[in-house]
Amino acid sequence: MTTSRFLPILNLVGCVLITGIILAQWLKERGLDTQIHELNRQLVASRDLYQAEKTRVGALESDIVQLKESIESTVRARKETEEAMGKLVAERDAQSAGHVATSQEQAKIWEQAIADRDAKLRGLNEDLITTRLRLDEAVSRLKTAGAR
Repeated sequence: MTTSRFLPILNLVGCVLITGIILAQWLKERGLDTQIHELNRQLVASRDLYQAEKTRVGALESDIVQLKESIESTVRARKETEEAMGKLVAERDAQSAGHVATSQEQAKIWEQAIADRDAKLRGLNEDLITTRLRLDEAVSRLKTAGAR
């Protein structure tokens, strides 16, 4: 009779152990599901941030191209101004052989042109400096964006 009482108790203990193992496994999987959902949420957020940064990088690269074009046009304008000044100087030298009175009048006109040119060059130089600062700032932002 001891064997017949022992088997049901052993069976009960085995069922309780199996139930405990099943419950532990279920809790473990539930925790893993929670982690998976959190990781998926983080992945979506990371992808969104990546796309935003990618768009920002594209905008910064476009800004850099525009700044380079602006610098090039400023340099071209400065060269054209220098060439125009060279022509004015050549004209002045040619006319200096002529009449003194005419030369003095022409010299006043050229001095005004030179003053205007110098003012324009100063303005172009300031524009060039401002453009260069914007380019440096855009490059810095691009590097910062690239580091992220």
